Amino acid sequence: MRCSIRTMKRFASNSTRIVLPVSILCLFVLAMIWVSYIRQKSIDRKAAIQFAIEKNSNLAVALEQFTISTFHNADAVLQLARIEYSREGAALNLKSLLTKSLVNAEVIECLSVIDNKGQFVLTTMASAPTPLPNFSDRDYFKFHAGNTTDSLHISKPIISRVTGQKVIVISRRLTDASGKFAGLVALQIEPAKFTSFYAQAKLLPNDIISLIAPDGITYARRTGSKESCGEDIHKSPLFVHVTKNADSFYIAADAIRGVPTWFSYRKLKDYPVIATVGSAEQDIVGLYANRQSAIFTPRVVISALVILFSIAIALVLLHRRKSAEQLAEEKERYESLLTQQMIAVQEREREWIGRELHDNVNQVLTTVKLYLETASKQGSDPLIPRSMQLVNSSIGEIRSLSHQLSAPTLGTRSLVDSINALLEMFGPSTNIRFQFDHSGYHQRLAMNQKLAFYRILQEQLNNIVKHAAATRVWITLSQTNNQVMLTVKDNGKGFNCKAKTNGMGLNNITSRVKAFGGQAIIESSPGKGCILKVTAAMIADEEPVEV
Repeated sequence: MRCSIRTMKRFASNSTRIVLPVSILCLFVLAMIWVSYIRQKSIDRKAAIQFAIEKNSNLAVALEQFTISTFHNADAVLQLARIEYSREGAALNLKSLLTKSLVNAEVIECLSVIDNKGQFVLTTMASAPTPLPNFSDRDYFKFHAGNTTDSLHISKPIISRVTGQKVIVISRRLTDASGKFAGLVALQIEPAKFTSFYAQAKLLPNDIISLIAPDGITYARRTGSKESCGEDIHKSPLFVHVTKNADSFYIAADAIRGVPTWFSYRKLKDYPVIATVGSAEQDIVGLYANRQSAIFTPRVVISALVILFSIAIALVLLHRRKSAEQLAEEKERYESLLTQQMIAVQEREREWIGRELHDNVNQVLTTVKLYLETASKQGSDPLIPRSMQLVNSSIGEIRSLSHQLSAPTLGTRSLVDSINALLEMFGPSTNIRFQFDHSGYHQRLAMNQKLAFYRILQEQLNNIVKHAAATRVWITLSQTNNQVMLTVKDNGKGFNCKAKTNGMGLNNITSRVKAFGGQAIIESSPGKGCILKVTAAMIADEEPVEV
């Protein structure tokens, strides 16, 4: 029967052992499912970002080509107008010239010829403003007037004096027969013309398309459906990347709105312009959210089925284990009935042994315990008096150090009273006559600044007493124009400032002055005494005080 019981227990134990491998297998399958999901999620995110980068790069190329084409056409119009003006002069019809040219004239707002004094000569405007504006103060006019080279100039967005709208002025220099500056031919383009071909594109609110000058001023910018220009984004990391690669991509917070954005950019080869296209990271992440949902749901279902399968196996095995344990318990109960008489005999023997231990051995042990307790109560510690002496000595040293470091009158008196008290402390122990002038001191300082000036004076007086061999010391404390000044002058033996800078406690003084943004000047030479001048911005106490 004992063998049969062991068999039942072994069966129950084996059932328990099977549950563990099944659970481990279940966890392994679940781990594989979700590790693959996380890996796929990372792959999809990188793919979405790469797709956005490639899309933005293509848009940047398109923006670059459109911008180059616009500048090229504008320059062709300027070159043609300059040639025709040199032939026909003021009789030239700019409107007819612009209409007959092969370039796209829709982007051009105004074509004008301006003389060397900044006045209109010709213009395509139907009605010129009255009085006629002068352009000699414009940057593009100054550029051509001071530059003898025939260069195309592209201005930053400015307010047109003709249309009243923000425009970009593109201009070329005119010269007379002798080669001297004779004015310029210029045309105006609205900044929105450069990004208008994106108007039909489905741009998200955080998408950015912009043309940027190397100094950080935007020629044109489109954020979603909002057009703008003239923003200053010189702090953008774009310009660091441009110095390394003429066309690439990067991620950074948008310099205007602070939204993390993936940018693709291209630096135009022949023009001082950088074309950029950006997509917000949050929008890129949102592009693959639907795909993640399609991947996530099946994995949830499979994981649930795996868990249910594992639970079912575990329940079956646990039920079989419980049945085996119950059968083993029944057989053990029957077997125990056969041995009850033997147990009864053993219990009687144990009862007798226990009574002997209680009545004899236990009494001896109790007596030993009483002796040990009595011995422990008679002990003493001779180190207690010595310990008290050390504690008292420590307290005395701390109290002495506290007196040395504290300024006892600053907490309850003014700075003037504290300085007077300080001079009274120095007076009896020295042969120095102190003269303290505080007639120019009117407003109480904040506690921290008051303490700083107190410590500076204390340090300098210590220097004078120890090293100067002086007989007179003049102290001046004053305030003017939100400044507080402390001057300490003595008639001692003086010293060489360059040779003694690191000694006599002067480092402590300069350190305290720098702590509250002040300035310390030390003037001294051998035989001529020393002058210390401390100046700092006044930090007034919040509570008023009578002067």
